[in-house]
Amino acid sequence: MSDFKEVEKIIQRNKVEDEKDNKKVSNKKDKFIDDGRSIADMNIEGFSWHTPNKYSTERKNLSDLKLTRKERMAMILGALQAILPIALMMILLFFGVFLLISFWLS
Repeated sequence: MSDFKEVEKIIQRNKVEDEKDNKKVSNKKDKFIDDGRSIADMNIEGFSWHTPNKYSTERKNLSDLKLTRKERMAMILGALQAILPIALMMILLFFGVFLLISFWLS
């Protein structure tokens, strides 16, 4: 009878040790390898980084243009020529208001 009890104790001890070994093995994590896939679309309306599909397709179409250096500079100068007169008028207007206030208060 005592032999059976000893055998039972040994079996129980082995079960506990096996469970501990299984826990140790299950706690090890596999190394994460990023393959570039997106799990969820993070383009959520209301967040600061949200870009509607309309703008993203326009940006893609503009990036597909193969502009030379001369063409790019011509575009930049054209934009500056359109903005510069308005910017100068605004600066002169603020300067005039500043002068008017400074003469009024002195």
